[in-house]
Amino acid sequence: MAPPSFPRKTLAAIAVLFSMAGCQPGQNGRPVPSVAQIGGDLKCVNGDHGFEDFQAGWGFCYPGPWRYVERSQGSQSPPGLDLTFDITNDPCSPPPTSGAPLGPQAPCATDAGLFAFMIISTYERGDAPDLATWVHANLNPAPAMDSITWGNAVEAAHLADGRRIALTPHHIVIMELHSGAGLLDLETEMSSRLDTWRFSY
Repeated sequence: MAPPSFPRKTLAAIAVLFSMAGCQPGQNGRPVPSVAQIGGDLKCVNGDHGFEDFQAGWGFCYPGPWRYVERSQGSQSPPGLDLTFDITNDPCSPPPTSGAPLGPQAPCATDAGLFAFMIISTYERGDAPDLATWVHANLNPAPAMDSITWGNAVEAAHLADGRRIALTPHHIVIMELHSGAGLLDLETEMSSRLDTWRFSY
């Protein structure tokens, strides 16, 4: 018995359906985010990398050679989240792959292997209408503040003790840098990248 014949248009339609089915994501397909991702609008340049924390609601760019270990812990007074970063600078060139011709290796930077420590704290803003109100209610004694621009924060300041503080629609973010003589210069690197920060809420 001869197989049934189909019109050419029908065969073409079946072929299109099979090819479309092959393009559909299966169980191993990567899901498409349903909401905008934090850090998606970061403009990292010159080999910088982006860091983003979805729970805290912010992201920023940092030097590409930095390596870090991140830890988190809750804060009780005021209530919030502290993220700590043990940072080491590692700007030396990797060794050549086996079989590759030997050539001059880029020298290590003078700050290769230097270490520093950073804390970024995120607190609930509550009903504070502005940064000064929150500072006076939660930091005792309230430090002097100099207004700065920090990414897309609603309001930001450099505190007299060296910390930076930002007011976002729902949070307060404080960045505390621990470095000094003989340590990795976090102040220079992070202060020059304040404009890369994006606060999502």
